[in-house]
Amino acid sequence: MVNLKNENIDIAITCSDIVKTKYFFEKILGLGVVTEFKVDKSAANNLGLAPVGFTQTRFAIGDTKIKLLEFDSTEVNSINHHSGISQGVRWITLYVNDICETYETLKSKGYEFLGDVSTKSKGALVLKGPEGILIEFIGN
Repeated sequence: MVNLKNENIDIAITCSDIVKTKYFFEKILGLGVVTEFKVDKSAANNLGLAPVGFTQTRFAIGDTKIKLLEFDSTEVNSINHHSGISQGVRWITLYVNDICETYETLKSKGYEFLGDVSTKSKGALVLKGPEGILIEFIGN
């Protein structure tokens, strides 16, 4: 069994229009933006999350974070076969105590990982889960 660090969970919603979706979460639902940042193509590809860079905006509801993602539009149409490109909820982030231990546990159960596998306990790890949902594990 994977040793989850806490009860927090991040859910990522991939958007075709992050401005419109952000407006809904911020102005209609009244959620405050926690962070906004850009993930470059190299980092996204190395982790196996996406073959292109993306913009991420995070909101918090209690201990749960909702991440809005918009992929760099110049390349999305030509590579939309990647599991993380479709719009909707396609990505869940779980926090674990140790990435190396999580990797060994899941590998022993036959799961395969996308991108680079971290060798540090505080790294990140991504696998393609049921229904094609990306499961991102972050070690703290």
